[in-house]
Amino acid sequence: MRFLFSILFFVQCSFALSINESLLKIHAVLLPKIVLMDYNFENKLRDNTITIAILYDANEYKSAVLLKEELQNRYQNRIKNYTIKTVLLPYSKVKYSSANLYYLLPSKKSNVKKVIQRAREQDALTFSYIASDLKRGVMLSLKIGAKIKPIINLKAVRSNNITFRPVLLKISHIYTTKSLNNESSKSIYNQRRDIFFIASAGKQI
Repeated sequence: MRFLFSILFFVQCSFALSINESLLKIHAVLLPKIVLMDYNFENKLRDNTITIAILYDANEYKSAVLLKEELQNRYQNRIKNYTIKTVLLPYSKVKYSSANLYYLLPSKKSNVKKVIQRAREQDALTFSYIASDLKRGVMLSLKIGAKIKPIINLKAVRSNNITFRPVLLKISHIYTTKSLNNESSKSIYNQRRDIFFIASAGKQI
């Protein structure tokens, strides 16, 4: 039993260490802007406030805090004429949550499904740190390649009655199973190179 616990603890810690801080910083730049790309986002706001919920498991709490801090530092809680409210939300509490965009840190499939369901009930956006969550119905993630692009699951977007502005579709990669498999087959070296590029270019986004 102790041996099994040790293995689980090791896997959990290794999973937590996989989060790349530079990539989180780029996500922080993108999230509020993506909300503005929804044609009907203003009708979904409360008190002129864009609410971003960051979903996390206990082992990713520090990553959630870092993302929240990056959002606050970048935008000072405002974008254009709108207030930005960032909420740290354990996956266990998503059932009673309310947000305009749900950001998913790595978690098990059942948790991802719960977030997708809650977002559908509110016509809210979903954005995952892990691009493979697009297979589960998440709407957006980030494609890391020669060019850095959002990657959009159009089927998931349409099922939530969301229509994006053409400018976002123009600069994004459209999700297909084939494209996602090709993306996951990239070498570790190339991923690190691309993330370094993202970090260097982040202020220009």
